[in-house]
Amino acid sequence: MHTEESQIVTYKNPTLKANKNNSKPIKIALVSCGLGHVKRGVEVSTARWFEALKEHEAVDVRLFSGGEYLGAKQIDNIPRDSLLKTILYPFTCLNGRRTWEFCYGVEQITFAAGFGSTLLSWRPDIVWTKETPFAHILAFTRPFFNLKYKLIFSNGCGFEPSTYAHFDYIQHLHRESFEKAKQFGISPDKMTVLPNLVRIPKIDKTKEESRNYFGYKPDDWVIACAAAWNCYHKRIDYLIKEVAKIKDEKVKLLLCGQPETDTASLKKMAENLLPNRVQWHTLPADRVPLALQASDIFVLPSLEELFGGVVVEAMMLGIPVISHQTSANRQFTNLALPTYDLSAPNNLTQYLIDARNSPTEKQKLDHLANAVQNIYSEESLCQQFVDMSLAALQWC
Repeated sequence: MHTEESQIVTYKNPTLKANKNNSKPIKIALVSCGLGHVKRGVEVSTARWFEALKEHEAVDVRLFSGGEYLGAKQIDNIPRDSLLKTILYPFTCLNGRRTWEFCYGVEQITFAAGFGSTLLSWRPDIVWTKETPFAHILAFTRPFFNLKYKLIFSNGCGFEPSTYAHFDYIQHLHRESFEKAKQFGISPDKMTVLPNLVRIPKIDKTKEESRNYFGYKPDDWVIACAAAWNCYHKRIDYLIKEVAKIKDEKVKLLLCGQPETDTASLKKMAENLLPNRVQWHTLPADRVPLALQASDIFVLPSLEELFGGVVVEAMMLGIPVISHQTSANRQFTNLALPTYDLSAPNNLTQYLIDARNSPTEKQKLDHLANAVQNIYSEESLCQQFVDMSLAALQWC
C-alpha cells in the first residue's frame, strides 16, 4: 500500500459570462429513466442534483423519472426489471450482463418516446442526462421538431469519447476522463470537470443505535459495501471470497445494493462460504448512511469507478475505506489517501486483517471527513453546475 496526492479540477469556459444579467432562469430538465425503478448511482446522483438545485434562483430545474419518485414527473416506459423478471428471464442464464444491458436500453428507448410531449410543451433550455441510448435518441430527433435545447451528457459510466463526442456539452466526473476526451479531439471549451454532488449524510441515530438496528453485537467487526449485487462490475463475488478467508465468526458482511441477474448465485455463494455472516439490504438512499455508520470499515471491490459517491459518503462519516487505486479515487485536493490493489486474490483479505489489527486513528479520520466535506460543498458545486449550464448555452 502506498499514498499519493490527487486533485479535483474544474475546467471552465474562459468566455463564460456571469448569470446575473439573465432575466429568466435557465430551464433545465434532469432526466433519469430508471429513477423510481432502481436505486443505483446514476439514479441517486440525478435526484441529488435536483434536490440541491431546485431552490437556486438562476435555474428552473425539473426532474423526470421512469418510476414514481417524490418531486419528479413520471414518464411512462418499460422498466428494465419487468423484462428481466418475466419474458427475458431465461436469457439471463445465458448472458446476464448482456440481457440486463438490452433491457436497460428498452427502458430508455420507451422513456424517450414518452418524453417527447414534454420537450414540445415545456421546451427546456437544457436536457441533462447520464444515459447514452436516451441521449442518442434526443440528439437524433431534435432537428425534426425544431427544438433548440442543449444536451448535456454527464459521463458517469465510463463511456469512451467516441460514444459522446457529438453531444453538445460533456460533464466529466474527474480529470482523467476530461484529459482522455481532449486527447480524442473534443474541444475543452465544450467540457467541464464537475463531480457528482454528495450531500453530507444526516443520521438520527448514534453508532451504537445503528449497529443495533442491523442486529450487530459490540464485538462484531462489520464490513460494509454499498453497490449493485453483481460480479461483472462491482465484484461482490470477490468480496465474499476474500472475507470468507478470515476465519472469525465475529467478522460480518453488510451488503447494501440492488439485485441483478447474478444476485441469486451470489447469495448461494455467501450461504456456503459465510453462513449467517452476511446481510443483504436494498435501502432508500437516505438510509444508506445508517449502514455505513454501523460498520467498522467500508469496501468497494470494483476495479473501475468513474466516481464512487458512496466512498465519499463513507469518508464524510469518518469510516475507513478500502477501494481500488482507480482514477475515481484520485480526485481530491491536497489529500494523501491510501491506495489499494484489489485486482488479485488474497490482497483484500490482508488489507482487512491489517485494518482490523491496526485501526486508523480517529483524529485522522475526522480530519479526512472535514476535508472531504469542504471539497463537496453543496453551494460551490451548485454554482459550478449553473456555470456549466451557461457554458453549454453559449457553446456554438
